[in-house]
Amino acid sequence: MNGVDIEIRSGSVHGLVGANGAGKSTLVKILTGYYDAYEGQVTIDGQPIQLRSPTDAFHNGIEVVHQEVDIQLVPNLTVAENLYLETLATGDSGTVLSLNKLEREAKAYLESIGFSLPVRAKVQDLSLHEKQLLVIARALLHNVRFLILDEPTASLSLLETQKLFQLVRSLKKQGVAILYITQRLDDLPNIVDEVTVLRNGKKAAYFNGLPELTKIVEAMLDMPETDLFPKERRVSFGETVMKVENLSWKNKVSGLSFEVRRGEILVLTGLTGAGKTETLKLLFGALEPDEGRIFIDGRMVKIKDPTLAIRHGVYMVPEERRKEGLILDKTARENITMPFMKNFCGLFQKINRSLETKYAVEAAKRVALVPLDIEKQAQYFSGGNQQKIVLGRWLAGNPKILLLDEPTQGVDVGAKKEIYHLIASVTNKCAVILATSDINEAVGIGDRILVMRDGKVVAEFVKEKADPKEIMSYATGVKA
Repeated sequence: MNGVDIEIRSGSVHGLVGANGAGKSTLVKILTGYYDAYEGQVTIDGQPIQLRSPTDAFHNGIEVVHQEVDIQLVPNLTVAENLYLETLATGDSGTVLSLNKLEREAKAYLESIGFSLPVRAKVQDLSLHEKQLLVIARALLHNVRFLILDEPTASLSLLETQKLFQLVRSLKKQGVAILYITQRLDDLPNIVDEVTVLRNGKKAAYFNGLPELTKIVEAMLDMPETDLFPKERRVSFGETVMKVENLSWKNKVSGLSFEVRRGEILVLTGLTGAGKTETLKLLFGALEPDEGRIFIDGRMVKIKDPTLAIRHGVYMVPEERRKEGLILDKTARENITMPFMKNFCGLFQKINRSLETKYAVEAAKRVALVPLDIEKQAQYFSGGNQQKIVLGRWLAGNPKILLLDEPTQGVDVGAKKEIYHLIASVTNKCAVILATSDINEAVGIGDRILVMRDGKVVAEFVKEKADPKEIMSYATGVKA
């Protein structure tokens, strides 16, 4: 993040928006004292303050309700105990002398601020909305002046979302300054007074009042880096390789149906949490669908685990390559050949090391691995080259269907360009399903684009008619 200016006024709601990686989380960590090595100045009432620890933020009346609210609560303690957690932690018994008194005080306090929460219930038994209320109630107990709500509606139902909006309006009337962070632009008209847009770690736009949401979408998007993507792909689409009917899993994927042809790059795009990753994991057998059918080459298949997926020629590059795609203390050679070791076994299942090494070297050369050292452990390669190891593994295996989840996340521009060209190079033999939250990437690499929101496909575009602003409008809920 670089040179960001933002003002948050008492009794108002300041919306903060930006695409993934825009710098929203970094700003929150600075304001809450988790990033202490920041440059610049933070002032309250015109007076400079230091935010070098969470304690500094707390003493200055700054509190946050995280999207993952569970990290702020102790699940096996009651509502009352979590409400007075700081008192219990410091051993200050001046206010609370017994569990009964703690519960009585908690009940009276919650009623006084209009919150209905069961004070004796364990936090682990609460709904997400109730947990949010508890964290907000605790913040109000501490006389919060500045409340940060980080993606507060991401996992709420429509009714819970409306209740949260009512609460935000009530907090405004009490003079609380609220920073409301969201990627769901349809939240904004309900509550915000002004909006700041971040893009690539910088302040891209500021709106005093709420403009048309399309203007916010425009500010969120950088211009496409068209030179990163292959200019032409002379591939004629072949037969349908995979068909999906009514695929559903929990509340993350709902009634998903699509098909992909040989030679085609089908892109799933949308905001974080739209269901893209879960969809790919269902296709790869890492998750088991609640319902739905998958067909490969016209034949229905049951992909119960990744081993079966690999047998069907379905390979996946996961989003979290360091956790799910690589064994970091194994060599590049071992990571590349691991799924195909039976191909290098001879008599009595003895591994033909020479054959394995030749295979790994050819795979590494194909993806231009730097350095070209297949005996180097994966953990010592750069992020871009780690991704090349995972790609090299699957490309060498001649996939029928290649699943790519955020394939260029966390890699530099040079590596991105190489990865895009590698993806394009394999489409003469297979179908590609690529999930990305980067709208420009979706438009730049995809032949067909499915926009996902809340686990469903809400729009479909072919490459020639794909407009980044319109795609972002569907992804954020500006268009239904």
